[in-house]
Parts: sequence; structure tokens; C-alpha cells
Amino acid sequence: MSLEFNKIVEQVHSMGRFLGHRDNSLNAKLALALEWFYAANDLDAARQRVDLIRRSSVGGYRGGAPVDEVLCETFGRPPMPLSGTLIAADGGQVYPDAHAPTQYYLVNIGWFACTYGEVRLPEQATEPTLAYADKDINDADGRMVNNTTVNARRTVAEIRTLSTQAWLLRGEARPLVALHDGGLLKFFGSAEVTDAAQLARDYITELTRLRDARALFAGYLDRPRSTYLISLLHLLQLEPDEINEATLRTNGELEGLTDIYLMSRVLKPGERSAMLTQNSPQNASYRSEDPDFEIACFYLNVSDDSHAAIARIDVPMWVARDEQAVDELHALILSQCAIQGRRHYPYALTRADELAYISQAEKQQLNEIINIELLKNRVERQASDKLQTKGLARASRKQHKLGSR
Repeated sequence: MSLEFNKIVEQVHSMGRFLGHRDNSLNAKLALALEWFYAANDLDAARQRVDLIRRSSVGGYRGGAPVDEVLCETFGRPPMPLSGTLIAADGGQVYPDAHAPTQYYLVNIGWFACTYGEVRLPEQATEPTLAYADKDINDADGRMVNNTTVNARRTVAEIRTLSTQAWLLRGEARPLVALHDGGLLKFFGSAEVTDAAQLARDYITELTRLRDARALFAGYLDRPRSTYLISLLHLLQLEPDEINEATLRTNGELEGLTDIYLMSRVLKPGERSAMLTQNSPQNASYRSEDPDFEIACFYLNVSDDSHAAIARIDVPMWVARDEQAVDELHALILSQCAIQGRRHYPYALTRADELAYISQAEKQQLNEIINIELLKNRVERQASDKLQTKGLARASRKQHKLGSR
């Protein structure tokens, strides 16, 4: 059986009504958030309120904390640096399949580097790694590693590629920007991740090398769902005796709003928000490792027209506290996001993603190469009965599409 669309049409109608009602509710909350945002003009008061949380035994606050900029301040497009080097890296993968004839997984990292201020062709490359040894594809209990573990290992490989290229290019034109697709607060401590502690240590090692290369390391998040700013605005409205785990569990009158919803009304094209850090145990662990490794962020409207396109830019503190570095990063990201017209996304990350992507046809070709090599080495493997049965069931299925009259 294929999907019977006639059975879900009414559910789609219900979905539309629900989203319409939700948007009307969020508009009312947005007006209140804007009022609180523009009133948040006392940097010391905001710092004191967050410090009160940090000194108390009250837990659960995962909102923002100001760095050195007034919360409601915005910053316009800075001038482009006269020169610069930008590196971007992204990863693709083939996940392990317990039903396949041979157990393996593949991580493919693509990187792209370009320069500003001189006529020079970009550089690019891919770095595929095939994992097949028992120690790589099994955990300590002999079970095959899951997709979450592969994702975590791919992420560390992406950062390692960035740090390697940044070190090799450390003598090139400055500033040297290393751009990662995603946030920089990495949660490797999940119980689902094999060797999580080692991955966390590896991440700190790569942060150290990026700092030593004096790279402006940044994570780019398209359409972020974070509520760091909304949570901080909620916190600032509470009286000290009202602060407890229950009142911090939600964002009160602003519950349901995200930072991007607010920033789309605040930031004009090319503007960024004030710098924030997230108040979380993970970020505290980075700070205790080295104050330079605490992760900060700002929101940036990368659009060049009236339709806001809000991204979150994560940076380590060695970048966040350098005003010139932040301006250079701000300008270069806007330049990257202008290259693809209405697709407001860094061109270098797009290229890195294209390089790293593994198509279904490539995956099938890889399997064929592996099977040939197994035959050459007289290794007999057979797909599981489940996988073979799926192949039989799907082979004869025809695709029918709705036509128009």
C-alpha cells in the first residue's frame, strides 16, 4: 500500500487552522517582547540579574547572558576588510546498516577556501574516511554504533578539517575566518554517543588549534530556534523573590516566541544584535576549560531587502571580545550571503556541502566496489533476509502521480 492522501486531507486542513491561530497568538506576545527589549538598556542590571542566578542554588536557566554590549543595541554593516581568507567545511555520511552484507560507515568532509583582496582561484577538496574495523563500527558491548555516534564523529571531523586548514593557511591574508555549519555548543555527552568523552576532548583540542592559528572561528545557524534572548527578557521582568525553577521552566508571557521571531522585527538588513552567551552547564564546562572557549553568539539579518533572514552566529570568546574581529566576521558573512542572490546563505558553506554530499547513486557504487573487493578476497557476505525481502516487495511497485486536467 502507498500513502492514501484522501485520509490525511482533513488533518492538513486542521494543521492550517492551528498554525494560523498560533501566529495570531504570537503576534500579541511579540508586541510585549518588543516593549521589554527596547527597555533593556541597562547592561549592569542585566549582568546582575544573571549573576544572581549563577550564585544561587536555582537551576534550569538556559537563557542568554550579556557580554559587553547593551541588550537592545544593534550594529550596522561594517566596512569590508581590505583582505581576508575564508575556509568552510561540511560533512556527509553513509550510515552503518546492520542488514547489509558488510558493516561499515563512511564520512566525507568537503572544504572550500577563498581569499579576498586579491585575484586568486578558490581551493577545495574532499576527505572521505571509510570505517570498517570492529573498534570503529562497534561499541564496547559489541553493538553496532548508531547514527547519532556517526553524526558526532562527523562533526569533530569537520572541526578538525577546519583547524588543519586554518593552521596551514595561517600565513595567508588576514582576517582568517573558519566557518562551520551549525552551533558551536556541542553535546557529545549523550548516552547514545559511543566514546562521547573522547569526542569532547577532541573538540577542545581542535578549538585550541584554531585559537593558536588566530582564526575567527564561527558557527552559522540558518533559521535558529533558540530562545536565549527571549528567556533573558523574561528573567529581567521577574522580581528576585520570584526567581525559582518553576518560573524559569517557561518564558512566562513570552512562551512560544523564539529569538528569530523578535529579531526579524528588530534588525534591519545587514544589522547584528548585541553579543550574548548561553547560560548552561555545557558552556560553563568550556569556560572552566579555558575562558577563551566559552561560546557566545549574535543574531544577524543577512537579507538585503525587506524580507528578514535571521541567522545566529556562534563564536568562541577569543573572537567575541575582539571588536575588530567581530566587525570583520560580520562583514565577511554578509558578503558570502550576498553571492547567491535570494538564497541568503554563505556561498562557501554551500560549496562545502556540495563537495561533501554523498548521493544514493554514489552509495550504490561504493557498495558495488566493496562487494567486488570482498569477492577478490574470498569473503562471503549476504544481506539479511529482512533487507532482501524489502527489495523484492519494492522492486515491482509502480509510482502513480496525480495529473491535472
